[in-house]
Amino acid sequence: MIVGQILGILATVITCVSFQCNTKQSVLTVQTLATLCTCCSYFFLGASSGFVLNVVCLIRNVVYYFQKSGTLIGYATSGVFAVLMAWLGIMSWQGWISLLLIVALMANTVVLSLGKPQMLRISILFTSSLVLLYNIFVFSIGGIFNEGIAIASSFVGILRFCRKCEKKESRHQYGRV
Repeated sequence: MIVGQILGILATVITCVSFQCNTKQSVLTVQTLATLCTCCSYFFLGASSGFVLNVVCLIRNVVYYFQKSGTLIGYATSGVFAVLMAWLGIMSWQGWISLLLIVALMANTVVLSLGKPQMLRISILFTSSLVLLYNIFVFSIGGIFNEGIAIASSFVGILRFCRKCEKKESRHQYGRV
């Protein structure tokens, strides 16, 4: 149990770094490492839905890393992974609480396929809230901190990149490029 909590805390640190990345590849690389820690954390905590669905997330992240965003094959892959998550989520059912994780990871899968870091940051506000509730239920202290900090980090990333866009727009509006 202690190993699971430590791995969850490590996943928290790594997740925070991922929300400051600027490209799809960098976000996926760092989040894959965080997902690996999360996967192992759930395994040691006996959270079967969390473990199984995060194994799928590991595979999904690797596939998405090499896939071009916004293509028909990307959207089709997204659908396949979402269906796989639904099926495996049902197969590893821990009760209705598993539904939170299934919905969150399916939504995250679809948004990841779009390849837009800002959209991913926005979706994290929703999906991490659902995963936070799951982590409270399975009593994953590291997971609780992970999702709480992921929500805060995502919010900071959203603000940071919005301000950057506003400054660009302001300079362009007044003739300064």
